[in-house]
Amino acid sequence: MTDGKQPYAIARTNGAPLAFAGLWEGWRHPEGETWRTFTIMTTSANTDMQRLHDRMPVILEPADWPAWLGEVEADPTALLRPAAAGVVRLWAVSRAVNSVRNNGAALLDAIDDPAAPPPSDAPAGQNPA
Repeated sequence: MTDGKQPYAIARTNGAPLAFAGLWEGWRHPEGETWRTFTIMTTSANTDMQRLHDRMPVILEPADWPAWLGEVEADPTALLRPAAAGVVRLWAVSRAVNSVRNNGAALLDAIDDPAAPPPSDAPAGQNPA
């Protein structure tokens, strides 16, 4: 195995798209330009993601979209929680994903690398990824 971290693909187990909780803001730069800034909210990792990192994006279920978007009366902070176990699946992929020169669906093909180390040797809560 070469040096570096093993990349993984992550997808919803049922094949549906993942929707992440995010925030955006539009503001005017002092020099007059209008800027839009964006962020994806994160939370502690669920049991599936813990093998890769101690955090994960907040994954919104379709039933939660109206609450997150403010379309219904709700407390959106209640949605800032890890996804339930089994919502996502993970698989090791080629390190070719680490280069912008590479493109194509084959980058998501699972690799069979029995020598692949765990995603990080760092103690829980100190993952450098």
